[in-house]
Amino acid sequence: MKVVGITGGVGSGKSEVLRILEEKFNCGIIRTDDVARDLCEPGEESYKLIVKAFGEEILDLEGYLDRPKLASIVFNDEGKLQVLNECTHPQVYDWVRKKVREWRTEGQYSMIAVEAALMEQLKEMGVCESLWYVYVKPEIRRERLRISRGYSEEKMDSIFASQLPEEVFLNGCDVVIDNNLDIENVENQLKQLCKS
Repeated sequence: MKVVGITGGVGSGKSEVLRILEEKFNCGIIRTDDVARDLCEPGEESYKLIVKAFGEEILDLEGYLDRPKLASIVFNDEGKLQVLNECTHPQVYDWVRKKVREWRTEGQYSMIAVEAALMEQLKEMGVCESLWYVYVKPEIRRERLRISRGYSEEKMDSIFASQLPEEVFLNGCDVVIDNNLDIENVENQLKQLCKS
């Protein structure tokens, strides 16, 4: 059972690619952002580590992580951001490795796709045999973000500036999925990729 990593910038269409893989190609999907969020729930491993590292003042009245407060603490502080990442990333990687082993044993899927915004995270997990980059021209990404999320030009400029340059993805991934045209075109590409 092949395990692929899927990455791409905001607005590239990763979610659409994952939906097609899940619905049409019997692919097991792991979204690392969702895993990270779940592991930060009260009682979970990342939650405990974050509270230990930053103190109970980062909790809201119900005992959940106060994400805006936590974000303001690590914003512009590389050291604190590093501490936060150390409280979350290893737990996410362990969870993904266990889930991949479990799904391989069960054999219910034809393939597994692990989605992450950062290519380096996919490499660090060590479970992906191939990395797929969902590519869209910047002007098309902007148009999609404007329509689907209502983002302003300033917000998009800020997002694009914080992401790695496209060359890093293009050079670091084995497969480029061109998502500049329509869904049918993407489906055809995925059909070829799932055969190989």
